[in-house]
Amino acid sequence: MCLSIPVVKFALRPSVMLCLLALTFCTSAAHAIGVLVAAGGGAEGDIGDTSAWSYKLYRKLVLNGDRNNDGKIKVVILSTAVADSFLPNYFIWLGATEAVNVTVATKADANNPAIVDTVSTADVVFIKGGDQGVYYDEWNGTTLETNIRTVVNTNNGAIGGTSAGAMSLPQYSFSGGMDLISLDVLQDARTPFLDDASAGGSGIHTDFLSFLSNTVIDTHYTKRGRLGRTLGILGKAIQDNNNTGILAIGIEEQTGISVTSTTAEIIGVGSVDFIQQTSSTVLRRDVSRPLYYTNLRLDRLTEGWKYNLATKAPDTVNRPTGTTPVTYAGDSSANTSSLVIKGTLVSDEEEFARRVAYSPNPYSNFTGSASPYVRNSIGIIDAANSTNRGAIQESLFRALYDLPNYSGLLVTAPAQIYRNTTTPDEIRFERNSSQSANEAATIVLDGRNVTYKGLSPYFSRSDTGSQTLKAAALINLNVHVLAETAARGVRYNSRTHTVLGGP
Repeated sequence: MCLSIPVVKFALRPSVMLCLLALTFCTSAAHAIGVLVAAGGGAEGDIGDTSAWSYKLYRKLVLNGDRNNDGKIKVVILSTAVADSFLPNYFIWLGATEAVNVTVATKADANNPAIVDTVSTADVVFIKGGDQGVYYDEWNGTTLETNIRTVVNTNNGAIGGTSAGAMSLPQYSFSGGMDLISLDVLQDARTPFLDDASAGGSGIHTDFLSFLSNTVIDTHYTKRGRLGRTLGILGKAIQDNNNTGILAIGIEEQTGISVTSTTAEIIGVGSVDFIQQTSSTVLRRDVSRPLYYTNLRLDRLTEGWKYNLATKAPDTVNRPTGTTPVTYAGDSSANTSSLVIKGTLVSDEEEFARRVAYSPNPYSNFTGSASPYVRNSIGIIDAANSTNRGAIQESLFRALYDLPNYSGLLVTAPAQIYRNTTTPDEIRFERNSSQSANEAATIVLDGRNVTYKGLSPYFSRSDTGSQTLKAAALINLNVHVLAETAARGVRYNSRTHTVLGGP
């Protein structure tokens, strides 16, 4: 079944034409996927633990039922490495009749009927974590891929994956095999880490499984501080394919989405971010220059929320318990005087109105002690720190739950922000001269238009044991990735929450 919304056709291979619908998944005029599950990685719960995130999420696959009418529910678990018996036993506990590992390490394996024919008789296909680049190289265009499609397209079976497996599922699959981190793209919007490691060209592929249309998925999203990385991938996917309607989905560990029809249900410990361009978005990706990306919409959701993939909006009618509405309190009073905040100086965080404590300290936010300071702001410097970037990302969103009308700023070590006495409401962006590296963009999370907020019922994976940090749900954040005021003329007015100038 395909929904009656505009259809875009892509020629993936001479033998395969997929009907891809804007912001949902479909296969042909007669068939639709039963359930799609995408998990952000992280350890599953123990067998017998019905409170675990994986029990609630993975069970959605089994509940899709016997799709080929053979009297049993069969789960096939795919990977490129020899696997242990945990997941087969786990799926049996979840209610499957049969669950087996199938190791497909090479393209020869993927075309070997003795190895992969069992996949076509499954009711559920689940792709483990690993390396999505290897999955693409070894499985794309093979008998294995055809057999997966038989389960999903012909039999309305269930498809799921965790980590690399989840990243293999969307139409725009970041499966080029490069180890991209947020700082890479914040410094160079066209970093080679966005390319394909084995074949050259783009590392974002549209000729793989493509079961979730018009989307790109990133996993381990908060734990590894991947907001900047995901924005870079989204910008490349949009430019490569001339499609401004692509939706980026960032999924945290031990968290996932269960998709039926056009609805994505969030299940798990952390958050899932849905990021899209708006009519006001400006994107610039220049070689060896920081990413420049303005006026994106970010909806950050936690367990209990649902997201409509057709309308690209969260369900704000059926909200989780504990959700509260947010209204804008109005612009701050005017800023005064000049200041400089370097991405390397912890003491400079005192020049934000609020600063944030994070790992190894318990979560909290404090009033900045410096004068002058940036009114209505929350800031963290050295935001791409490889040790703490996950806790930094989680903690800034959590601080915006406390103060949802503020502007949150993630300033990396190669970056510096400043203002002058002439226009003290306007933040400007430049390279931190104490760093040998090129300038990096600063990410601004603008809370002026936030409409609802809430907290996950679980403690964050970045919590140090203090039980103070939970993932925050925030509806309708604005996101800006800003750099190079001297070259681009860009400024951010922290009083009125507006981007000024720019290309």
